[in-house]
Amino acid sequence: MPTTAEELRVAMPQGTAESRSAPEQDTLPDRLRAKSEEAADELVARYADRLLRAAVLLLGGDMSFAEDAVQETLLAAVTHIHQFRGDSSLYSWPYTILLRWCRRHRRRSQRQGLLFTDPDADPAAGTLAGADDPAPIEAAFEQAYQRQRITQAVLDLPDAYSEVIVLFYYEDFSVDEISRLLGKASGTVKSLLHRARQRLALILEEDRT
Repeated sequence: MPTTAEELRVAMPQGTAESRSAPEQDTLPDRLRAKSEEAADELVARYADRLLRAAVLLLGGDMSFAEDAVQETLLAAVTHIHQFRGDSSLYSWPYTILLRWCRRHRRRSQRQGLLFTDPDADPAAGTLAGADDPAPIEAAFEQAYQRQRITQAVLDLPDAYSEVIVLFYYEDFSVDEISRLLGKASGTVKSLLHRARQRLALILEEDRT
């Protein structure tokens, strides 16, 4: 079971490279500003699945609310695209909206006692392909189990810790990008990551004993 920062990075699924370096001359923002329906469809096709995975993690495994969050996020991202300044990756725009949506929902749910964690939710687990050789299959099952346990541990973290873990490991945002998304100093983000990794490692270690 991974417990170090590097082991966690290897075990967790990574986001696409766009969060670190946006494609050159991406025309999608301009086409969205021009109110192109095809551009809106492209935004959905490009980011819906990735946003859903993040939403499930940020909402404690609640798939129903996660789907609502993504739907409303993408609608808002298209409607308010003029607010996107273009000084970061395009994905950071809907993700910022999603993060705010999830925070509002968590606050409401905590007040009403509705937030729950689905132990069967595993947005990080990969797909196992059939094979004749049992060794790769066994290895794949072990990897899937580790990812599922890590995902559950992330769901068990306090909100501030789960946010930075999802952003850094699952979404592959840099510390500077996380700083901008959360409105926190880079040093604060690094400190949160350090404490979140410690708490996550403790949860995983307890699971082994």
